[in-house]
Amino acid sequence: MNLTIANKLKNIMQLNSLEVEIHPSYSARFNYGEKTVGLIGQFTANCIWKIIIDNRDEIEQIMPLEKIDIHSDTFGLDTIVY
Repeated sequence: MNLTIANKLKNIMQLNSLEVEIHPSYSARFNYGEKTVGLIGQFTANCIWKIIIDNRDEIEQIMPLEKIDIHSDTFGLDTIVY
């Protein structure tokens, strides 16, 4: 995930009282050592897509929606969306 988009999503989520943290260098399964930015909290990838769609105009100023590719992993109660 793009760091600028992650920060934008974090701000939107915090305005809606969702707890979220940014993991700046997450190495996901099958990323073969490459790092990416992730959002950590108690939400799903679908929740992130809904926020992206609801804020489409702001997000598309950063990156076209068709270039956004979201994945997630679960850690106990929390999920990382990257």
